[in-house]
Amino acid sequence: MKLSMHRATRIGVGLAIVTFVSSGYAQSFIAELKTTEHNPAKRSEKALVLADSAFDNARDFYNKGEIDKGDAQLDNMTKALNFCVESLQEARKAKYYKKAELNVALLQRRMASLLDDIDVQERGWADQTNRMLDQIHDKLLAGVMKK
Repeated sequence: MKLSMHRATRIGVGLAIVTFVSSGYAQSFIAELKTTEHNPAKRSEKALVLADSAFDNARDFYNKGEIDKGDAQLDNMTKALNFCVESLQEARKAKYYKKAELNVALLQRRMASLLDDIDVQERGWADQTNRMLDQIHDKLLAGVMKK
């Protein structure tokens, strides 16, 4: 029964995050997460879900030709990832960094694919976001290597 309750909670959190991201309220969701979730490891996990959702939304907007909205979603993604890194630094345990590092590595691969799909003239913010992803990934790798 406990597993079912845990899964239901994760699904509920995921739906709330998708709602916030798609509505453009990622920043307020992060602020709320700071005050309501006291466990930094859980905050980091929720921030990763938020970042994944923001990336998915960005891809959808870019595919529709809505470049500004796609750029805004990529900005939400990097804010969520930076919040994840901050939360992991607060947790001060290397074991929590591994999941985040793997997730960001996946986002980097997905970002490379997205860049291939975007016209060169419209890649400005996406290119910048790609560089920021590299920096975030480096921070996470440094956290994984801590003992």
